[in-house]
Amino acid sequence: MKVLVDTFPFIWLVSEPTKLSRKAKETFGDDTNEFFLSDASVLELSLKYNDGSLEMPSNPRSWIKEQVKLWNFNSIGITRECCFRISEMPYHHDDAIDRMLVATALEEEMPLLSDTPEIQKYPISIIW
Repeated sequence: MKVLVDTFPFIWLVSEPTKLSRKAKETFGDDTNEFFLSDASVLELSLKYNDGSLEMPSNPRSWIKEQVKLWNFNSIGITRECCFRISEMPYHHDDAIDRMLVATALEEEMPLLSDTPEIQKYPISIIW
């Protein structure tokens, strides 16, 4: 199964796995699953690093590339179709990055591994 991973579950996977739910751990532990990190999450991580609200052992370019390779994640870009999709979705949540992840999950027909309650208001499959 292809799985889109939200920003903080990605961080928790690589640095604080005890914060992951049992279902999330099972999903990550299933070798048949294929995991994706959106460029929207890369943007979020970079912004949080830049404003000082998120520490990383090295700069985002190095750390994210290293973790993506180490954990065998695939990258998924922000497409124009996903941008259009945001304008067509109900406005259940103020977080633009989360809404882009929902739009990507809808467009790519993937479940989203996320702990964000507001995301559950959208018609996507959530793993948590």
